[in-house]
Amino acid sequence: MPSKPNLLVLCVDCLREDCLASNASDTPFLDDLRSSGIDCEQLFATATTTTPAVASLLTGSYSERNGVHSLQYGRLDADVPTLPEILGERGWHTEALVTGPLVDETGLNRGFDVYRHREEDESLFGAWRDTARDRLASLPEPFAAFVHCWELHEDVDVPAAYDAPAYGDTGYTRALSALDRELHDLVATVPENTLVAVHGDHGESITHRHNPLRLLAKSVRDAFRYYGGVDTRSVVDRVNRALDGLGPDVADHFLENGHGENVFDFATNVPFVLAGPGIDPATITAQTRQVDVLPTLLAALGADFERGIDGESLLPADDVTDRPAYLRACGASLHRRRNWARAIRHDGAKYVEYPDRAWSAELYDLDADPQELVPIEADRLAARLQRRLPTDELGDAERLDIDARLRDLGYL
Repeated sequence: MPSKPNLLVLCVDCLREDCLASNASDTPFLDDLRSSGIDCEQLFATATTTTPAVASLLTGSYSERNGVHSLQYGRLDADVPTLPEILGERGWHTEALVTGPLVDETGLNRGFDVYRHREEDESLFGAWRDTARDRLASLPEPFAAFVHCWELHEDVDVPAAYDAPAYGDTGYTRALSALDRELHDLVATVPENTLVAVHGDHGESITHRHNPLRLLAKSVRDAFRYYGGVDTRSVVDRVNRALDGLGPDVADHFLENGHGENVFDFATNVPFVLAGPGIDPATITAQTRQVDVLPTLLAALGADFERGIDGESLLPADDVTDRPAYLRACGASLHRRRNWARAIRHDGAKYVEYPDRAWSAELYDLDADPQELVPIEADRLAARLQRRLPTDELGDAERLDIDARLRDLGYL
């Protein structure tokens, strides 16, 4: 057995914390992994769309530092160190198996010895499962492997054996039950001396995806809000409150769809589980951030590194206290930067603002209103939270020539 442990990071696109932590899905493997390692219940994604979220995961830094602003804008800054670069310099073989928008043009391939990008229909639910298992089983040790899984991303294709109420009330939750078995078999291919991390890049709105009334109402909302710049929030809030509780017992808003468009908890609260050699079981209930993942992985591997990192290690787990979480909505469905939002989640409240719109900020009391259905007025609290936002500006960013790829994925 090599003196350095291996690392396997399983980044599951659209993986919600609440669907994993509850009985919404049947996930015996992931449940066992959570109980045997570190389990973060309140960890929040930097962004609710894939590319900037993964950039924060791999660099431990926010977009203002790493340069990746959205799916379309920004390439990874050459001066920002990445997980594969740091580990590669210390003797690990680094390899990525990715899909979706994580193409070479983003710069996220930097530092990996091997960066394999597959089509989104190459799935653990199909023939690609054998390719993934064979590749992980043949990696030279010590290795650090990053596997990006697309099985929960729309359009969800549930394997027939799991398309039953016993595995969930929605296509998403049934697919998660099926994915649990595939992740078990994938992890079974790596040596025992391997740290295994499971993480969601961002969450997802899943309850009303195909409701025709919602599709019509949302198209009207989008036309006024995103194209016309009309502040539709008061009307939308009333609709969401009136229809709260409709459908499966999942915390969504009726008029929200997918991810990337908002910073509500169902789109930002994601799992992070770390298990393996040297990791004692612990549940972290304090609020933590996606930028904390990289320094935690490095600490667990004994490869501590601090330069250019915004996050802090979650080790030792018993010492972790609440950390302010900075969040952004910058999805392609928002139709340009003018509709982006940013937020701070701190001290049981969330402050949301729209830098490029002349709209008032929103404030939510998360203890009294965990589903974020009723904005409150509290100028002093809002001002205190606003001061927690980064002082650095996003600035200008290169538009990547990847529209054809994003169109194939359904983003454009």
